[in-house]
Amino acid sequence: MLEPKSRHDLKLNRRRTQALYRQIAEQIKTRIASGELPGGTRLPPIRTLAAELGVTRLTVQNAYRELQAEGLIEATVGRGTFVGPETHPSLLHLHLGERLTPMGVLHDVHKVQQVRGVRNLALASPDPHLFPTEEFWASLEALHPQGSEVFQYGPVIGDPHLRLAISGLLAQRGLEAQAEEVLITVGGLQGLALTARVLCQPGDEVIIEQPTYLGFLNILHTLKLRPLPVPLDEQGPSLRHLEALLKKHRPRFYYTLPNFHNPTGMCFAPERRQALVDLAIRYGLTLVEDDTYAHLAYDMPPPPPLRALDRSHVLYLSSFSKVLMPGLRIGFVLAPSKLLEGLLALHSASDICGPPLLLQRATARFIQQGGLERHLRKVVPIYRERRDTLLDALRAQMPRSVRWTQPKGGFSCWLSLPAYFPPGGLYQAALQRGVAITPGEAFLTQTQDHTHMRLCFGYQGSEALREGVAQLAPLMREQAARLTHTTPIAEVL
Repeated sequence: MLEPKSRHDLKLNRRRTQALYRQIAEQIKTRIASGELPGGTRLPPIRTLAAELGVTRLTVQNAYRELQAEGLIEATVGRGTFVGPETHPSLLHLHLGERLTPMGVLHDVHKVQQVRGVRNLALASPDPHLFPTEEFWASLEALHPQGSEVFQYGPVIGDPHLRLAISGLLAQRGLEAQAEEVLITVGGLQGLALTARVLCQPGDEVIIEQPTYLGFLNILHTLKLRPLPVPLDEQGPSLRHLEALLKKHRPRFYYTLPNFHNPTGMCFAPERRQALVDLAIRYGLTLVEDDTYAHLAYDMPPPPPLRALDRSHVLYLSSFSKVLMPGLRIGFVLAPSKLLEGLLALHSASDICGPPLLLQRATARFIQQGGLERHLRKVVPIYRERRDTLLDALRAQMPRSVRWTQPKGGFSCWLSLPAYFPPGGLYQAALQRGVAITPGEAFLTQTQDHTHMRLCFGYQGSEALREGVAQLAPLMREQAARLTHTTPIAEVL
């Protein structure tokens, strides 16, 4: 059973709009995720906990019912209520944070998905509960008569039906593209890896944004390419720094995320986008544009892609992992013809074909019959509300020394604070409280004076986001107070 002291650690805030039963449930989830309440732990009887917290028995009953619906606890008549058996590991058993490299953090992010009750603010993915499974399943069933065709190998370049559907989607964004120009890939990451291999040799230099997508940093490390970082401001990449690099180096390309950047969520200003393209034309630089989050726009329609400004210097790629379902593993690349030939040759050397033809054809049908448009109309307001919930919670609870971006789309928010913690320290401290974040070190190629982290708001509901921030904010206040008592403030900041 929970120790008396542990029971009293449950704290209710009656001034919050969050229902009291949800506050109880969220706090118990945190302790299950952290391992403080292992499988088999007996929870207090409803009557006992209600009396201790000064709430009705119905309030505690509703909290337990929510935890039971999520498979976190089990109730047996005559025996009581218990934390469910440890069929999943706890955060303490996964040895997370041992490597703060892009590869190490990528592995951690996916390990956390196995943990019961964790508030996963580390995963920049859509909420599985919002997947359009029923409508997509209908698209699969409609292909039953074509079974002898769709269970074969498909064309290496991709299913023509899907490439035509993607051409139509791009036209809606102001980007004219023929279906013949589109290469289907196994997710967006394969498109990035193929691009880097076609354009570069080991030892070559590549311009990146600071910070940037950690998956691409992992590709650079694997292919032994040298990153040249360009800092970002509120408008986009620093053109002064970029041009200085172009004058001094001979980079093979510049990888950029101009729409709803990962990890910051920012959207480049129109003037900065045009200036970036102008520099590419002047210096003969190839821009590799990652537009994966473009359809997840919360405050305004997404700007046209950079490739709409110039076709000859911009290679465009995206995927359906964030706007539809990651398990489809469908991405695509739109490249100038000379590069497309190299991409196709390299693709065919490693894959007989792309994603399963059945999934490609079903995705094409889903798009062409308006399924993607209907899905986005449903989920974009939900993700916008979650974005707003996260920002409201940060404003209400974070210390004044913490700064964060105001994401216009996508799933990511970038936080910066004084170096209160050693490398990985905040990451580990958050995990101990049952909250998973993505440590900023994984997105950066240069050490910085501040601590950074990415918080993602797509995968979790609003209540979990509020509770996650409520767990994180005291960590920062406590560490700041501890340091100011032992270290001159000038050294901290």
